[in-house]
Amino acid sequence: MANRVSVFAPAKINLVLKIIDRREDGYHELYTIFQKITFGDRLIISFREKGLSLEVKGENVPLGLENLCIKAAHLFVQKTDLNFGLHIELQKNVPPGSGLGGGSSDAAAVLRVLNEKFKSFSESELIALAKELGADVPFFVSSFSTALARGIGEKLSFWPTFPAWYVILVPKVEISTKWAYENLRLTIPQLPPNYDANQPLWEQGLVNDFQELIFEHYPQLKGLKDKLLSLGAKAALLSGSGGALFGVFREEAQAVKAANAFLKDNLKKVEVATNYYEKTSKEG
Repeated sequence: MANRVSVFAPAKINLVLKIIDRREDGYHELYTIFQKITFGDRLIISFREKGLSLEVKGENVPLGLENLCIKAAHLFVQKTDLNFGLHIELQKNVPPGSGLGGGSSDAAAVLRVLNEKFKSFSESELIALAKELGADVPFFVSSFSTALARGIGEKLSFWPTFPAWYVILVPKVEISTKWAYENLRLTIPQLPPNYDANQPLWEQGLVNDFQELIFEHYPQLKGLKDKLLSLGAKAALLSGSGGALFGVFREEAQAVKAANAFLKDNLKKVEVATNYYEKTSKEG
């Protein structure tokens, strides 16, 4: 591997997000179906003899040990005892607090580049390592485009990918995942849903258990969802714990036309994306 690597870190949407139960360790048991998309961040990772530094362009994110990229690099060093330096240039396009998994994907990109260079872990071992950084990181470390995730998000299994285009809307609100989980009204354990893997999820009904709570506190987000549906989306849903929403369209032209209808709505981001496949992940 070259000493300077450019890597794309795709965002994700949750096509389904069910909170099954609270666990004794404070985490929640999930049933979620993740989808990687072609909207995301870009990292340029340069290897050097010593030192670890991060430069960010775009969205404001922490630069120190709070940043998941830095945490990922430290974790890799801790687990391998390897001695190397790293400079990370992060072009941050995915807003934090949007439910699109930007920080988790950035951390996964760092882990994957380091592992590709040093050949320290198998994919399953790297997924186990990624769990230490957060519930979404294992999915981004995996080679799945679409995946069913159980446990806290680390138990991954294949789910088929169906062709679709998405309009991604990011309003000017940041929603704390911690706050969302603390305020979720979960009284009794739920049964996992029974989806048919042979047909698109949006034809079966997309579900997000956070949506009612988030719409209650941010009613403008429900207005965005309703507008997506009125513009022809096959389905529309909150992603993760919010505040981003997405609409599902069959054709790119339909998605572009719908996205244009939001350009004057004073949103942080309006993006058109499709499914992301691993073969296009790296350049140069």
